[in-house]
Amino acid sequence: MSLAESEQKTEDLPAKVAQQQAQIRWLELRVKDLETQLFGKKSEKRSDSGDDGNLQWEELMGEVRALAPVPAQPPTTVTATVPSRKTGLKKGPKPLDPALPREVIAVPAPDLKDLMCPETGRAMKAAFVEVLEVLARKPAVYFVKRYERTVFTSPAKTAPVYGPWPEDVLPRSRVHASIVAHIAAMHFCEHQPYYRLEKHLERLGVDLPRVCQVSLMAQLEERTRPLVGALKEHVLASGYIHLDATPIDLADPARPGAVRESTLWAYRATDGPVWFDFQLNKSPTSPAKVLEKYQGILQTDGAAGLDDIGRLDGRVRHLGCYAHARRYLVKAVDADEQDAAPYLRTINQLFRIERLARRFKLKPENFQDLRTRRSVPLAEKLFADALAAIPNAEPKTRFWQALNYLLSQRSSLQRCLSEPGALIHNNPAENCIRPLKLGAKNWQAIGHPSAGPRLANLFSLVENCRQEGIDPEAYLIDIITRLSDHPMKDIAELLPRAWKGSRSGSTAAVA
Repeated sequence: MSLAESEQKTEDLPAKVAQQQAQIRWLELRVKDLETQLFGKKSEKRSDSGDDGNLQWEELMGEVRALAPVPAQPPTTVTATVPSRKTGLKKGPKPLDPALPREVIAVPAPDLKDLMCPETGRAMKAAFVEVLEVLARKPAVYFVKRYERTVFTSPAKTAPVYGPWPEDVLPRSRVHASIVAHIAAMHFCEHQPYYRLEKHLERLGVDLPRVCQVSLMAQLEERTRPLVGALKEHVLASGYIHLDATPIDLADPARPGAVRESTLWAYRATDGPVWFDFQLNKSPTSPAKVLEKYQGILQTDGAAGLDDIGRLDGRVRHLGCYAHARRYLVKAVDADEQDAAPYLRTINQLFRIERLARRFKLKPENFQDLRTRRSVPLAEKLFADALAAIPNAEPKTRFWQALNYLLSQRSSLQRCLSEPGALIHNNPAENCIRPLKLGAKNWQAIGHPSAGPRLANLFSLVENCRQEGIDPEAYLIDIITRLSDHPMKDIAELLPRAWKGSRSGSTAAVA
């Protein structure tokens, strides 16, 4: 090796060392991310974020109180910190739900000889009744309903005449609607795999193999397709949609034993209802096709391709998500990149202003005025600081990624604050996806591509039940019975929210 080559390698050595150190740093961060996913807390709330900054908290509280449409609550001292524990609560176990049925059991009295007072020799008198209430459970009871119908025939051998079987039974499968609804609720709400349900039923003496359960869910999905279609129509007509996607493993028929990644897209209207769509990939062409005639607001997390939906013809107004921007900054601060801390404090201030406005139930015009005077200047400074800091940020670090996300989403994030009535985050879509991700940890993968749409449709119904706070099992039993003769033009009356309202109205009428 010549002297020149040696000198050249010596000169290149610092650059190679720096490159290797950057690679080591990236691997350390990747390991930390994986450890956080496995063992860390899932919440992004931070007690040391210092989100007061220069917000002038007392001044802001006074301003929001002045804008509130109703008098403020009795004077309390409001500080930037949240109390760690509520005070004044009674200790001890919570009382059992008074709505639960009660079974009164009288405890036998002691023997007569034990009721004689050892001092006076006289019999003791009953003083008071002591009550102990305990929560109990009766095992599920499975039984057979035997339906009998008379078939009428004619000597002329014409077609026999008989009454139809009740609508709440599936004659070919020989099961009642209560069994179908129970399996659907356990699988799509409680996230129980079919094989676990099979073993559970075996312990109770019921033989219902998983292949039969899948067949029942296929029949349920076929019956409830009109409901899912009505949900889709409601969401697309809402004018404000939160859109997000989640990957889910799918068994690949072309490679037995292997899985591939598919996608469930969540479309949630800002007024609550959600509709899920299954696709074999995460290409933005799928939501673009679904939303090809949609007009209104579309809020996403900035995923590639989604910002182009409806942009050319101006029929869609795109909003970003400050929660995702905050997530990048949280990762940067956790990686000891303290340059990200001021940006994290600013976004925390934006969220605090939003919480205050909703806590005091400001009118829309007052809410928007508060945003214009308080939130918009904070956001403008956030983007200006990011633009000035990114040339000096070390590439590929968490802080550098956070700044890139902020600047790439600047227009859609600013639109969150200028659009009246808009949210500054896409959490409604994420919240309805979360139960699905919990379930995927139990059943691990979709067994076949044809099962994907079935999962999306039935989970749409169950998740809307969860959002409305109603029992999906009771809901499914009722609609299985009513769907066959319900007018399709009035199908929206059977959607979970309308169903809940009708049940509440009937209950109030009876009362």
